[in-house]
Amino acid sequence: MSTRGGALLDRFYRIGVVLKGLDGLAEFVAGLLLWLTPDLLEKVLRPLTGTVDGDHPVRNLIAHWAGKLDHDLSNGPHTFIVLFLLTHGIIKLVLVYCLLREYVRVYPYAIAVLVLFAVYQVYVLITGPSVGMALLTLLDIAIIWLVWREWRQLKRRRVSTLSLRA
Repeated sequence: MSTRGGALLDRFYRIGVVLKGLDGLAEFVAGLLLWLTPDLLEKVLRPLTGTVDGDHPVRNLIAHWAGKLDHDLSNGPHTFIVLFLLTHGIIKLVLVYCLLREYVRVYPYAIAVLVLFAVYQVYVLITGPSVGMALLTLLDIAIIWLVWREWRQLKRRRVSTLSLRA
């Protein structure tokens, strides 16, 4: 592979890891907000769920999904959702920190955790197919490959550094 292609993949790796970090941060903040103010979701979604004849179709679509989300959260296991978002977010944030700091020992664990997340996404995709989930899963598989590639490169650099010292 050319140096230019490698540099481009390195850039995609960094971007992918940063996006995972932002995703983890969003999940963590959402989990905190739902934990600290359980009725916040209803207050935020209430203006979106009211539709009037002649409303814009996009607003009606948002209202439908916002209402469904509100219904699912209010009637579902709120504690599970909060714990899921908090732990998922914390795990992603820790992994992203370790990957950006290039802690070589963490890479196998990061790959394993990302694979578990991807397996869960495949399950969700099978039980409720959607284009968004399919794209997210493909993106996560690409990030897993990029993390694996980066890990191999770091190991090679360490071996070459050690052989130069000897």
